[in-house]
Amino acid sequence: MRQLAAPEPIDAKTIIQGVVDRIPAALEDVNADGMPSATAVGVAVRKAVLDEFRTRAQFAGRLAEIDALVWAQAEHGGDLLGGALREHLRELRILRVTEPEASDRFVVTEGDGEAFEVLRPAYVDEVTGKVILAGHLRRVPGSAVGEEA
Repeated sequence: MRQLAAPEPIDAKTIIQGVVDRIPAALEDVNADGMPSATAVGVAVRKAVLDEFRTRAQFAGRLAEIDALVWAQAEHGGDLLGGALREHLRELRILRVTEPEASDRFVVTEGDGEAFEVLRPAYVDEVTGKVILAGHLRRVPGSAVGEEA
């Protein structure tokens, strides 16, 4: 049986190509008159890299929003849709957090009580450790209610 390699946290080839594609426009932005200096080239490359990663962050944010909508549906979107989104999240190394114990990744939106119920999962970029989309919790009486991702 063929063993699959673990997915790369970021597809380096795609990121590098995106940066390369962005450099000419970035060079135009930093140096409008002729031959760019070494400093201008450095600034242009830095801008291209940041723009490319910003694009990844925007994509990850949209994917998290879509998954949160599907997760809120009965049966979490079913096996086909829910499974496909879980696979995309895994490949992009985006963690769906559905346990209220990770309260620093959630905002409490309503309710009374000592325990929490997850209304919307939180999403964390495993590459950077940053929260992509904060989850929503509701306070409930009694013990905590949560579901596994």
